[in-house]
Amino acid sequence: LLQQVRGRILVICPPILQEYWKESLLDFRVPAEVESLGKLENIIRKGISKYDYVVVDEAHRFRNEATQSYADLLDICRGKRVILVTATPLNNKIDDIFSQLKLFQIPKKSTIPGVPNLIGFFNKLNKKLDDYKPRVYKDQNGNVYRTKEEEIAYKAALKEVSNEIRDKVLKHVM
Repeated sequence: LLQQVRGRILVICPPILQEYWKESLLDFRVPAEVESLGKLENIIRKGISKYDYVVVDEAHRFRNEATQSYADLLDICRGKRVILVTATPLNNKIDDIFSQLKLFQIPKKSTIPGVPNLIGFFNKLNKKLDDYKPRVYKDQNGNVYRTKEEEIAYKAALKEVSNEIRDKVLKHVM
């Protein structure tokens, strides 16, 4: 993929993968800079305007918008073409994917066909899941349980929501 792009490339990855990335890029004759995801503030300090593409390996680490590292990565990605590499885009909740999309999409002015407002799209899906979220019950001994019927209904709703994200959003950005 990176052999096909034209422009300056920045690869951000875990420190343990830096040498692997450097060697692989060299093997494929792809000129790029490789930086540790733990050094985002240094990347910003050195200047980010020179990059056209940002590749983020282990992108699922940036699913929490309340962290400084997310804010730093958002600054780095703003106005760039972004490639996120992850094996686990959805880890805890569907907002994990939404947070990663916001690294390269404006939430209320999305370029995704048919989904111009990502905030509304994800709010609707979260509401659908909330309607099916299993309640927690306690028996007379204080043991916590959920009804099997509610668990089954929730899993079906989660599958439906996941399919909608795949079909309406991910297929356009992957």
